[in-house]
Amino acid sequence: MSKKYILTIIMAFCLGSTFAEQLESSNLTTTKAESSLADQVLPTPTPVATPAAKPVNSTPLKPVNKIVAYVNKRIITQNELNNQMVQARFNLSQRGIKDTNNADLKNKVLEQMIMQQIQLDLAQRGGIKTSDAEVNDAIAANEKAQRITDDQMRQKLASQGLSYDDFRSQIRDQITIEKLKQREVDGRVVINEDEVTRILNSETYKNKIDYRLADIVINLPEQATQEIIAQKQKQADSVYQLLKQGQSFDQMAIKYSSAPNALAGGDLGWKSNTSLPPIILNQLTGLKEGEITQVIKLPIGFFIFKVNGIKQHGTPQIVRQYNVRHILVKVNELTSDDEAHQKINDIRAKIVKYDGDSARESQEFVEMAKQYSEDTSSLKGGDIGWVSKGDTVPQFEHAMLTTPQGQISQPIRSPFGWHILQVMNIRDSNLANDKEKAEIRMELRDTKAQMLYTEWVRNLKEMAYVKINDD
Repeated sequence: MSKKYILTIIMAFCLGSTFAEQLESSNLTTTKAESSLADQVLPTPTPVATPAAKPVNSTPLKPVNKIVAYVNKRIITQNELNNQMVQARFNLSQRGIKDTNNADLKNKVLEQMIMQQIQLDLAQRGGIKTSDAEVNDAIAANEKAQRITDDQMRQKLASQGLSYDDFRSQIRDQITIEKLKQREVDGRVVINEDEVTRILNSETYKNKIDYRLADIVINLPEQATQEIIAQKQKQADSVYQLLKQGQSFDQMAIKYSSAPNALAGGDLGWKSNTSLPPIILNQLTGLKEGEITQVIKLPIGFFIFKVNGIKQHGTPQIVRQYNVRHILVKVNELTSDDEAHQKINDIRAKIVKYDGDSARESQEFVEMAKQYSEDTSSLKGGDIGWVSKGDTVPQFEHAMLTTPQGQISQPIRSPFGWHILQVMNIRDSNLANDKEKAEIRMELRDTKAQMLYTEWVRNLKEMAYVKINDD
C-alpha cells in the first residue's frame, strides 16, 4: 500500500462519515469598518415618549435579537443560534449525552451554522435549487422510515420545539447542500478495480472485523511550527489523561475535538479493519469495547479513538444484481443542465412511443444509445452489464432499484448528467465475491469522497468572509 494511499485513507477516515457533520472550525476575521454594524440589534424599537411612572402591569420588553455572526453578505442572529442549540441538545440527549457545557455547545453549533451558510451561498450562486416536491418526497420518506403519520410527525417536531415550517426549511437546506456536494465532490470519485481486488485478497480481509468508533481530534495547522506541534501534543496528552481518569468521551469530544463530528460525541459509525490505515489498526487490535487508544499522531493532528462496538465479519449474503443499460447526456461547458434535461426527455419520448411493445422499445433504446449516449457503453447499446447495490452513484441506483424490469425510467439527474435507464434482467447471485466487492467499493467510495469533501470545505472557508460578533 503506497504512502499516498495511506495518507488519503487517514485524512478521510478520521474526519468523520456523515455528510451532515462535515463542518469544521472557521478562520474568523474582523474588520474595523463593521464595528458599527456589529452593534445592531433586531428588531430596532420605534422611539416613544417615556412615561413619568411605569405602570405595574406594563408588558415587559422582549430580549433583543442580536447579530452573532456575519457570513459573506448574510447574518446569523441570536434567535437562530438559540433554536439550533435547542435542537442540538435534543439530538445529544437522544444519544445519551447530557449536561453539555453551554459555551462548548454554543461554539460548535455556531461553527456548523457558519459552514452551512457558506455552502448555501455557493449553491445559490451555482443555480442549485430544491423544489417543494423534493422537500415533500424527503419528508414522506422520513415519515415512512419512522412508520409515523404526518400528524404524528408534526407532534414530534412540536415536542422538540421546532415548527413544521422551520423543519421544511431545514430539509430544503440539507437537500440543497447534498446536491452541491454531489456536483462538486462525489462526481470526482473514481474506484479502481485493482484497489478492490487487492483488499479482497489481503490477509486483513480474511480476518475482517468491524469497529464502532468515535474519535477526538486535536487539529494541527497546515504549516505548524515545532512549538505549535508541542503545544498540541501537550493538549492531546491532557485529554487522554482526563479520559483515563473517567471523564466522558462524548463530553471531551464536544469540548476539545476540532473534527466535524464533535457534536455527535465524535461518533464515526462502523468502520471495517480493511479501511483503516495500519497506524490506527495497530492501536485498535486487542482493545475491548469501551476502551480507548493512546494518542496517535497523524499528518493532520493528534487522535484518540474509542471502541464503542466490535463485530466479526459475518457470512456473505445473497447479492441481487441488475442487468442495466442506459443513455447519458452530459452537462458541461457546451451543454447546460436545462438543455441536457430537454434532450434526454426527447430521447425518452422516441423510445416509449411504441406504447408497451417491449421488443420495439428495446430495439429503439439500443439505437438511441448508440447515437446519443455520451458514455463508453454506447458502443454496446448502453449495456453496462450486471450491477449491484453500491456500484453506482445514489441517484442512478435509486432509479435502478425502483424502475420495473423492462420499462424505461424517468430522467435521472446524477453528478455526470441526465440519464434514462432500462433494467433488462434481475438475478440473485450466491457468489461471495460479488457481495464482498460491493462492500469494499462502498467503503472506498466513502473514504475518497470524505477526503475530497474535507479538502473542498477547507478551500471554501478560506474564500469566505466570516466575522463573529462577540459583543
